[in-house]
Amino acid sequence: MAAVVFGCSKDAEDPLFQETKLSSSEVKTILETVEVSSAADDVVRELFTADKSGTTAKMGSCYQVDYSDTGFSVSFDNCSPQEDDEIYNGSVNVVYGTEDDSFAFVIHFDNLMVGDIGLDGSRSFTIDGEQENSIIFTVTSDMTVTMPDNRVITEKGSKTFTVLFSEELGGGKITLDGDWFLTIDGNTYSVVISDLLETNFDCEYVAKGLMLLNKNGLEVSVDFGDGSCDDMAELAYPDGTKENISLKK
Repeated sequence: MAAVVFGCSKDAEDPLFQETKLSSSEVKTILETVEVSSAADDVVRELFTADKSGTTAKMGSCYQVDYSDTGFSVSFDNCSPQEDDEIYNGSVNVVYGTEDDSFAFVIHFDNLMVGDIGLDGSRSFTIDGEQENSIIFTVTSDMTVTMPDNRVITEKGSKTFTVLFSEELGGGKITLDGDWFLTIDGNTYSVVISDLLETNFDCEYVAKGLMLLNKNGLEVSVDFGDGSCDDMAELAYPDGTKENISLKK
């Protein structure tokens, strides 16, 4: 993808000009919000699908699970649930779905810290594990994320993740669909996945797909490429201007 060079440095320094652009940091913040909340979901999902025959379970020295007839609560003791994982601290309450929705539940975050990021609010969660070689789960969020720099992000909407497994080593991938709203630093973003976002197991970045963003009325598309594992994405503005950005953290 070819980068577009804006012709006038004076315009680039104009605050009004900057207001009509979307920065790489904004795109990375949106993707990071998805990544952080999904990390917490992974722990809860594993507990939900595990054997719940006991009333209380101590998972090593990291967290304690207390079960009831309607759900369970998890208390993290400033530890990593898995090796080389983020440090977790705080608690999560999980309420089971109805009998007809045996793989559905609602997660209530109570000041859960994932590394330096705080999670509060709720996420409803459904799992479809009946598909061959894949797991599909849909998350509907109404929550607040506090970033390490104390920026507060609110999120409302739904996402559908599909984990596709492959017999080839590193050949699996995760796809993301959905639409949701975010507020960040006083700006409101509408996020719509136009073409499924795809991330390969062996790649750190989103490698394929199209995300449509509306920032305070400014509509921008984010093209993540053709499936190649790289850190680049292309922004396209309503006037036809295109710009390459890096997704490196």
